[in-house]
Amino acid sequence: MRLHNDCIFCRISGKQSPAYVVHESPNFICFFPIKPDVYGHTLIASKAHYRDLRDCPPELGQDFFGSVQFMFMLYGERLGATGFNLLNANGKSAEQSIDHLHFHFLPRFAEDGLNAWPVLPPIETDLSKLFKILEGS
Repeated sequence: MRLHNDCIFCRISGKQSPAYVVHESPNFICFFPIKPDVYGHTLIASKAHYRDLRDCPPELGQDFFGSVQFMFMLYGERLGATGFNLLNANGKSAEQSIDHLHFHFLPRFAEDGLNAWPVLPPIETDLSKLFKILEGS
């Protein structure tokens, strides 16, 4: 398994740094961040060191979804969560703060008042031109 000693998530995954680990799967470790943003905020990090989604093998997806489903069931049963948001940033321009693949699991509760959807500035774009760029024609 790829681990980097200078990476806090690798140290947590390798049991070299303490953390409140809520769940572990073969490829992911779920633990509380030091400063949670909401009640139950949990990080889901790859056990092996991958910089971001571009760096990890697609085969991790099945284990990742299984971990997310487990977390949703657990937080629903034990905390009464009725939903969740899953946040992820890839690359500096997306505000990724730690270069290790991870997701923020935010349990949601009825009428919790949280708005986890970003407020984005309005844009106008020619979808036809954009599509042609992406399809390569």
